[in-house]
Amino acid sequence: MRPKLLYVTSHWPHARPYGAQHRTLNICRLLARIGDLSVIVASADEPDADTLRKTRAEFNLRAVLPLEPCVIAGRDRLRSEFDPTFMNTHYRVATTRARETMLRAIAVHDVVWVHGLHEANAFGIYNWRHTVLDIDDLQSRAYATRADAEGNIARKLLDRRMSWVWRRRERRLGERFDVLAVCSDDDRRYLNGTAAITVIPNGFAAPDAPPARTPHTPPRFGFIGLCEYGPNRDGLDWFIRSAWPLVKRAAPEARLRVVGRGSERGFDGIGPDVDGLGYLDDPAGEIATWTAMIVPIRIGGGTRVKIAEAFSRHCPIVSTTLGALGYDAGSDNMLLADDAASFAAACVRLLREPGLGDRLAANGWREFTQKWTWDAIAASVGDTVRLCLDCSSAPGPDRVAATGTDPCGAT
Repeated sequence: MRPKLLYVTSHWPHARPYGAQHRTLNICRLLARIGDLSVIVASADEPDADTLRKTRAEFNLRAVLPLEPCVIAGRDRLRSEFDPTFMNTHYRVATTRARETMLRAIAVHDVVWVHGLHEANAFGIYNWRHTVLDIDDLQSRAYATRADAEGNIARKLLDRRMSWVWRRRERRLGERFDVLAVCSDDDRRYLNGTAAITVIPNGFAAPDAPPARTPHTPPRFGFIGLCEYGPNRDGLDWFIRSAWPLVKRAAPEARLRVVGRGSERGFDGIGPDVDGLGYLDDPAGEIATWTAMIVPIRIGGGTRVKIAEAFSRHCPIVSTTLGALGYDAGSDNMLLADDAASFAAACVRLLREPGLGDRLAANGWREFTQKWTWDAIAASVGDTVRLCLDCSSAPGPDRVAATGTDPCGAT
């Protein structure tokens, strides 16, 4: 008998593409192969008509549950800092009616899959029955990396404090969820001992055949991503201000092409010869013209979908070590650099050694087809569902569905 599966997310599966949306859509599709899938979207925002229509056409949309603002004040402000069970982690909570709807849905499904700790906390539910938490962005690591990149001492100390706050919360995940799913072996080691953990990488849709590279003259380097997202904007600003002038010195005719929502507002005053192309429905033709995709990410947790996308597009990559986390980065499939001079030198090297770019693209494509297509990842999703079913049926103390009734915190 096929298990009854429930997927809980704040990301609409058929919204315009971005990293978390891409993971949501494809894991939903893989879960639908395994069992009878229902989807609950918990969001403060209304979707556009096309997003709603496409989601309903492909999935059983069980409910759309509203989230409302919830201010932290008084003693709750201290609890948010020092009590690792405090759950108002993003200042938005479900209504009482939405929480009751969620509890009823949990009770009638064999496995619940929650995408993100914020979504779980918004319902004021501390202990989740037969549940997988897909924690694709570890907040303690995100704050720690931001502290490392921050020049302002006061801001650095604040980020270190928030990393500590989130690390204490993450150590309690094993008592809240049956299984944790993370994006990389590195994240699994980081959370080791907190719960049963599986690794489900961020993948990308496989094209029918290896795309052809047609590098443009004059040369183009490119970036793709939601430019309104903090880690993306930080990385772009750092690259344009610090590394791009060094690339331009060696190759005055080179241009930087930026694809993604928010890039159309331009980069005036940041650096020369930067083209903000905005959101593109199909960026394949544009990416085919790039000498390389740059991934200058300095802050964040989890892994970057843009790495898998570059592999799938047959595009060479120049990345920071953090940007490439989780993708077995090495000298045979991409170039890595963590300071501006080295990053610029790697870009210039690809201009001077065209054969190197071809080799990196071919090696990246080969590894992509073996590890990072969603078909290749399907087995990991199936293993995670089975592990959750096994954990749920194992003898031991039963999980209570919820602790407390105050969605602004745990009681």
